[in-house]
Amino acid sequence: MSNFHKYSAYYDLLYGDKDYAAEAGYVARAIRKLNPAARTILEFGSGTGRHGRLLARLGFEVHGIERSPEMVALARAVPASLDASGSFTCEIGDVCTLKLDRRFDAIIALFHVMSYQTTDDALRAAFANAAAHLAPGGIFLFDVWHGPAVLFQKPSERVKEVADERRRVKRFARPKLDEKRKTVAVVYEMECEDKVSSERAFFSEEHLMRYLFPEEIDAFAGACGLHRISTEEFLTGRPQSSDTWGVAYVLQRCRSELLLEAEVHKLG
Repeated sequence: MSNFHKYSAYYDLLYGDKDYAAEAGYVARAIRKLNPAARTILEFGSGTGRHGRLLARLGFEVHGIERSPEMVALARAVPASLDASGSFTCEIGDVCTLKLDRRFDAIIALFHVMSYQTTDDALRAAFANAAAHLAPGGIFLFDVWHGPAVLFQKPSERVKEVADERRRVKRFARPKLDEKRKTVAVVYEMECEDKVSSERAFFSEEHLMRYLFPEEIDAFAGACGLHRISTEEFLTGRPQSSDTWGVAYVLQRCRSELLLEAEVHKLG
């Protein structure tokens, strides 16, 4: 089930200050460092398609999987870039149950998509699905909420206000930490105003997030033939620490075709 319903209509406005271009460049460099010939990318949790379209402009063929029908509709409504040397497509789907009849040079899951897999069973399925859809030697790059930082800093209430020529939005984020389940339930309370009609709307959505530790990721990855290549603060490349909330992992699929086929068979 998708976490994004009414929230999706304000998603791009809320994250208008996010440097998607820098993030797409970071991803492209990380993939090409390990595989200069990489061309195809499967994106877990493609959202409104902003990362995918930028990566298409950098020469990749990106196919996005997104649980939210609202997000997919928004992504498809944006015309393809005329100067893109690659392509971006997307469909509704769940990264835990997806079955595509193809493999990719790389899989990405950005903006904490893997942290939305909040149970061990969901994480096992998502990692196994990534492994099954990667070509031998393929790259899996994702970022998560870093457990040591979450426990050290503790989630706190925050307020964000944004506006464009038509809309004004005020978002209250109210988190609740559950150390036993390693989750944070973030309730987003939204105050939205149409500046032209003066109509106002109020709603809330809960987003449950899982924070993860390196040893957990190694266990989930190793169980399906993935091994860790690097770990660092997302975008900056600095070493992760208790002050680093968002940490990027780069995993690589084993090159054994027999093991790859075994994983595909298990999912099938």
